This record gives sequence, C-alpha cells and structure tokens, in this order.
Amino acid sequence: MYFAKNLRFLRRRAEWSQSDLGDKIATDYNTISRYESGKSTPKLEALTKLAQVFDVSVEELRNVDLTRPAGLGRAEEPSDAYANSSRLPAPSAEAVKHPLLVSVELDGTAASLERAVARLTAINPIIAATD
Repeated sequence: MYFAKNLRFLRRRAEWSQSDLGDKIATDYNTISRYESGKSTPKLEALTKLAQVFDVSVEELRNVDLTRPAGLGRAEEPSDAYANSSRLPAPSAEAVKHPLLVSVELDGTAASLERAVARLTAINPIIAATD
C-alpha cells in the first residue's frame, strides 16, 4: 500500500500545509499527520474525500505509487477490476439526500472558531450541490 506516501506527495505537490488539506476534508492537521506517517488509516468517507480533492481514484491513492512518473511505469498497478480504467465507476447523477450531523469542538479561542468555520465552509459546496 502506498497511501501514506501518496498523500504526502500529493499534498506537497499542491503546495498545501497539513492544516490546509485538513480544512478541505473537514478534519484537523493532526489527523493528516497521522495519515502521512502511517500511524492511522482513514475510514472510507475520509479516503473518498481525499481522492476527490486530488482527482485520483481511491484505488490509485491506496495501491499505486503516484510518486513515480507515469512514463516510467508504476511499482504496482491497480487490481484487475480496474485494469481498463484508472477511475472508479462514476457515481449516480441522481442526488440522494441524507441527514447530516456536524459536530464541532471549540476550546474557546478565536483560532478554534476560525478552524471550525473553515471546515464547515469547505464542506458547504458539497452539501449545497445536493440541494
């Protein structure tokens, strides 16, 4: 698996800090740090958000060495199920609505409030797109 290596590579290539990436997927920089160090593995929801942010498939993010130039070949190719396509099947065009519960921890500082607003703002376009 190449997830941790790929995540660090893609984040640095985008010139984002761990905090910047955390804001984009509604988590904190500590979580991104744990993912990049291999100390933690994201759940499917977070993995899907990360793949969307970097415009790669979940399969590629986890199983393909994205740090290698495409012309030189990859250390490990995706499974046979994806041999003819580098993308997962497209999601249904029909929106499905589900209740969304967002929990935000505040420690009483202005910085924690700013982080919470940034995270909620980051997920707002995703939510608004399903209206």
